[in-house]
Amino acid sequence: MSVVVDGLLVDTVAIRREIERRFPGVVPWYGEHTRRWWAVVWCGRWVLLEAPTPRALVGAIEVAASRRSSVVR
Repeated sequence: MSVVVDGLLVDTVAIRREIERRFPGVVPWYGEHTRRWWAVVWCGRWVLLEAPTPRALVGAIEVAASRRSSVVR
């Protein structure tokens, strides 16, 4: 599926696959009705992330991943 993001036509499947490649275990998707990017991330518990753009979603995933790695076990 292709959608317009920041004025550019993007392939949501390709973006989703790239996010999955960069962050194994993360489940990303584009919400057709919300027009937002979403991901479920394991950080000791499942966390739902939402962002307006793929770049912002990657940033949110990186923040969640850094919090996960700083948890004392």
